[in-house]
Amino acid sequence: MRNEDMVLETIQRVVSEVAKIPASELRLDGPVTGLVNVDSIVLMEIVARAELALDIEIDEELLFSIDTVGDFVAECQRLVADRVPAER
Repeated sequence: MRNEDMVLETIQRVVSEVAKIPASELRLDGPVTGLVNVDSIVLMEIVARAELALDIEIDEELLFSIDTVGDFVAECQRLVADRVPAER
């Protein structure tokens, strides 16, 4: 499985579990803050679980520039890609 696909599936699973939203209802173009059951505390839980699951660290200031679920997935994919070459 490609890293990009793994990251997407991980984010879908984490958001689904934390926000109690079926993964099939998550839209990449949907606003992060517009998700049902997601307030700032839930969003921080999503970020913490994503960081743990993907072994990455998301800059808190960067979170303010993330508008959509797709933006969040893309940033996580970038962080995973940046980490992978260092492990070789």
